[in-house]
Amino acid sequence: MRTPAWQPSETTLNTLDSLVREYRGRVEENLTPLIRDYYPAMLAGDRLECRKLLELSSKMTIVGLACTLIAGYPFDDRRLEISSIFGACCFLGDSSLDDFGDQTARDYIARYELLLTKGWFEIRNDREKLFYMTLTRLFAERDVLDVMLRQAILGLFLSQKKDVEMRSGASSLRTLPQRSRLRLLRECARDRSGHAITLLNLFLVPSLSLEYHNLVYAAGSLIMHIDDHGDCHFDRSHNRWTYMNQLKDPVPALRRIFSSTVERIYRGLPESEGRDLLIAFLYRYYLTRLRKHRLERGRGISWTVYE
Repeated sequence: MRTPAWQPSETTLNTLDSLVREYRGRVEENLTPLIRDYYPAMLAGDRLECRKLLELSSKMTIVGLACTLIAGYPFDDRRLEISSIFGACCFLGDSSLDDFGDQTARDYIARYELLLTKGWFEIRNDREKLFYMTLTRLFAERDVLDVMLRQAILGLFLSQKKDVEMRSGASSLRTLPQRSRLRLLRECARDRSGHAITLLNLFLVPSLSLEYHNLVYAAGSLIMHIDDHGDCHFDRSHNRWTYMNQLKDPVPALRRIFSSTVERIYRGLPESEGRDLLIAFLYRYYLTRLRKHRLERGRGISWTVYE
């Protein structure tokens, strides 16, 4: 079989691995003081939740590095800090949506909507305090009234809200024809992660050419499909439907989605170190989550940390 043109070289993969190790340490340096000040319980015991937060923040930092280089800007200390904080916000929000049951997810959506419409909410615990403080620091980095940035924030919230509403109404999904059900689930996954990576990109490089935004969005959507496959057994154990866990043959389907999306990114983005790093990250992440899926078969958990 012919090697695809986008296939990352060993040199690029080695560079990626080195950057992951470097930025994981720097992300930890950026976030540990915030965690210690506002949610110190996260640093106690086996620190499993903290390690998950740092892993996601490191992932966001690598994606942020790639997007910054694609746009032709240096990935300076400020952009590194923005990526770290963005990753922490995503972890705290996503875990509230995905890991503690439907009632917690609905409560998170209601309180986040209050924050977006009123500008504040009463903080009830240290976890919310950390989320509020990281979000405040993130919003302070850019003009959040900028049209594209504001739309991306709203788009991400609405996609999260739709996800929770669909999950709560899973019984109504069962009444739909399979094709319609799969379309809705795929669109939900596409939008939730697509808006997230767009938002990260706008915080880092607001001037990225519009012709590249759809490709960055596609990369984010691919990450969600990969994540959903990795979390398949956990989601099924909690009766949560995703596009990936409702497919009869998810592995070949994910392979097709991965190959077509990466091909689009390779052909559509300008040749650069950033493009090659983004593709290498997606490739490594895809292989890692295939392994995660196999390891967690029958365990019904998704808290394993892969470093």
